[in-house]
Amino acid sequence: MTRKPFYGLMLGGTVLFLLLVLIVYLPNKGKAPTEPTQPTSFDAEAAFQQSCSSCHGKDLQGSAAAPSLVGLDLTVDEVVDIITNGRKGSFGFMPPNMFTGSDAEKKQLAEWILSHK
Repeated sequence: MTRKPFYGLMLGGTVLFLLLVLIVYLPNKGKAPTEPTQPTSFDAEAAFQQSCSSCHGKDLQGSAAAPSLVGLDLTVDEVVDIITNGRKGSFGFMPPNMFTGSDAEKKQLAEWILSHK
């Protein structure tokens, strides 16, 4: 007599498991996995023109509001840090997050800026 509740629980658990399989697994059986989305190509120059050129100038030569970015003696990581956190310098103040792209895009933007010697 004491085994009847145990059998009921086992039967109920088995039924729930089978329902879960029917609901989750079977509708997806035979379907091809979805293709990962292609990463969008990032245009560092366009990002600079949109986010940075109003202060640093379209040619990176600087303005009354911000210094020139041509020939910087910084590493990519240092430029990414400035893009992310901003910087107070002797020439002015750069607010943080003026460019809000991903970390990879910030790195590409920094590399593009540093390529101007």
